[in-house]
Amino acid sequence: MRQSLLGRGMITLAATAVLAGGAVVTAPAASAVGSSKCNWDFSNVQFDVVQKAALRTGPSTKYSSKGTLSKGTKFYYYCEYKKGSTTWIYGKVQSGAHKGAKGWAYGKKIGLLK
Repeated sequence: MRQSLLGRGMITLAATAVLAGGAVVTAPAASAVGSSKCNWDFSNVQFDVVQKAALRTGPSTKYSSKGTLSKGTKFYYYCEYKKGSTTWIYGKVQSGAHKGAKGWAYGKKIGLLK
């Protein structure tokens, strides 16, 4: 199989960084995480669920629930959808019953880890 020039360039970049003693950390763009609803990317931040929250398939209570996130659940933030004063956060669950699942949570129920 032939690799694209971009693919070979990324592999070369990653290998060079590792050999130099560094690490390559990339954050996915909103489109890469499967959501066209994002209107603000804010990656590489881990949040804590501060109040029981539903993990949803989209940024609204109109979307179906994928399950409930308990207080204290770790949530990795990819991007958000803001409309007026309402914020929904798209991310990946890092702990608890739904570990590994991706989805949307209401922003007021997610808090920044200190």
